[in-house]
Amino acid sequence: MKEMRGYHLMSEKWALESLHKKRLKLSLFKDMNDPFELLCVELGSPQDRVVFQTLKDETNRSVGVLCFSKAWSNPVLWSHYADKHRGLALGFDIPDEWAMEVNYTGAMLKAELEHSLPSETNSSFGDKLLTTKFSHWQYEKEVRTIIKLEDSHSEGELYFLPYCNAMRLREVIIGPRSEFTATQVAEKIDPCPDDVEITKARLAFRSFEVVRDRSLPKVTVHAQQIAALDFNSKYNGA
Repeated sequence: MKEMRGYHLMSEKWALESLHKKRLKLSLFKDMNDPFELLCVELGSPQDRVVFQTLKDETNRSVGVLCFSKAWSNPVLWSHYADKHRGLALGFDIPDEWAMEVNYTGAMLKAELEHSLPSETNSSFGDKLLTTKFSHWQYEKEVRTIIKLEDSHSEGELYFLPYCNAMRLREVIIGPRSEFTATQVAEKIDPCPDDVEITKARLAFRSFEVVRDRSLPKVTVHAQQIAALDFNSKYNGA
């Protein structure tokens, strides 16, 4: 099974809670920071706009999304998603089949709505709606995992997906402005079925990047023999 490494950046508080409870919170499209989510199609008529708003509402009621970046070196990611470099980046190994790459474009999609709306026979267009963003978001290098809300764990209006065979924690990067050490973060991690490497990051000296601070020791939390939740049997992608 081919996998990719995806990074989920969070504030320190929520990252530590995620490590302790072994779960990630799903985002709903209506709450994401890009208001054009699911609205990446030219909508020339009022009727088209009503159709797509209804589609967006239905999607928000049925699915959530986990967002990852293919790299963590961009300082803007840390500024936007990790509390101005005070947070952490959690690195997960994700099966390729669950990782949907975001397509960045400078122009909206064109479609004949009666032939393009998502359906069982037209999942390709549905995937484009879920993964198309304006080109200025390209710095995120985003990949997404789409999860049915009915297959997640809910607490009030929040939805969570536990760490599982299809989302295996393998790495933790501590932000440059965090006061935590690798050893302190290691103490927050409960037993995992895989080795987890913890490193501290710093600002690069010769480029606008965030890089590993190799002057500080990395810490490895070694795997323990516990069963990982089987994503394929309990949690089904939408």
